[in-house]
Amino acid sequence: MKKFKDEVWFLASCVEFYKVEKGMSGQEAYNYLRKTGALNYIIDCYEGLHMTGHLYIIDCIDEYIKNNSKS
Repeated sequence: MKKFKDEVWFLASCVEFYKVEKGMSGQEAYNYLRKTGALNYIIDCYEGLHMTGHLYIIDCIDEYIKNNSKS
């Protein structure tokens, strides 16, 4: 249960980092990351990403979207 809470907290933090970096509202960032599949990517890569810095996380999200999104 603790890991799930940690993942949810991390996901919310990533959405917050992304919205600030991209000048979006929280809802816009969440919807965009959901639409592109990046929310699942963040959770799937939790173990590797949660110990990194927010700029690295944003770069990883952008790279994932560039390579995997049909949006």
